[in-house]
Amino acid sequence: MEKAIKSIEEFTPQCEQEHVDKKLFLEIAKSAPNSLTRENLLAHFTASAWVMNKTKTHVLCVFHKQHNKWVWPGGHCDGEQDFLRVAIKEVYEETGLENLALYKEGIFSLETMSVASHFKKGKYVPSHVHLNVTYVFIADDKCAIKIAESENCDVAWKTFDELIQSQKWGSAMIVYPKIANRIKQYVNFAP
Repeated sequence: MEKAIKSIEEFTPQCEQEHVDKKLFLEIAKSAPNSLTRENLLAHFTASAWVMNKTKTHVLCVFHKQHNKWVWPGGHCDGEQDFLRVAIKEVYEETGLENLALYKEGIFSLETMSVASHFKKGKYVPSHVHLNVTYVFIADDKCAIKIAESENCDVAWKTFDELIQSQKWGSAMIVYPKIANRIKQYVNFAP
């Protein structure tokens, strides 16, 4: 858990939501070592990747079967302390995309994401919280992508606005615009 804690401690929050979430993430990481796994039924860590095309106008998205909406690739840490490694692995598993360039060193964003109770592979999963860390990457939108049929039913490059407008409920309504606006501040969408 030391590596995970260190990467969270090194993150500099840029808004009130991230200040609160960073404190929560550290409290849970230090008090619940099983929070890197799904064994922790209340809250566990996930890592995700906001993958932009080279012109920074589109983001790679998957249409998630469980949530029935467009999301950015990501998933459970399942015991892995290296959040960056998890984010890269999830992009490959969910989209087949391999050639990623890290846009900015370190964690780009922290967010607490609520998950409603559901059934997965025939087992009940209670409502819980994903303690998500997001990294931002650049990739060639001409590279081949594929659908991971076990998790999603489509993969596509969406404009930032298309992705934001697809969010009708939950914490994503706050998170998606936050990430998009932060990227705009860094590059003003210049190619």
